[in-house]
Amino acid sequence: MAHDPAPAPLRLIESLCNTATHLWGTDQLSTMADANDWLRQNGFAEIRQPSCLAELVAARELIRAFLIDRADEGVRARLNTLAQSCLGAPQLGPAGSLTFSNGGAPSWPVGPVVEALFLHGLSGAGERLKACAAPDCHYVFYDHSRSRTGTWCDMNICGARHKMRRHRQRGRPQEP
Repeated sequence: MAHDPAPAPLRLIESLCNTATHLWGTDQLSTMADANDWLRQNGFAEIRQPSCLAELVAARELIRAFLIDRADEGVRARLNTLAQSCLGAPQLGPAGSLTFSNGGAPSWPVGPVVEALFLHGLSGAGERLKACAAPDCHYVFYDHSRSRTGTWCDMNICGARHKMRRHRQRGRPQEP
């Protein structure tokens, strides 16, 4: 997809979520070798256990689900559980900065991704990170628009298809 990337603190979230491009049917975490390539490119250690790959994919889809519908109580509860397990309790630093105790086992890159999601959600910058509204896409993008109303990852692909679909439905005669 053609879009400007998210600012540096949110780029890892965007990158992890977009390892799967549903519209094109690709997934950079489909095999251990592919996942390790992505991990190395993003500065993380390789994984050796299939269970670690399954955790990474589950975290990716949970974060994507949150970006699709932030109001979903079940998704938020699961995300809070994930955050507690990989970040630990939040703590205020001497200057009022928020940090995490990292009470759980290291959760590369899940920990840094969830930490960025929480910290930048507090600042409001995380609200600009969205999932495409097209149900067959859900590509994650950063909404650079001044009004913060971006809906599509790419207007020329997803937005145009959605608008054409709605146009065709309006033109169909209603069944009695």
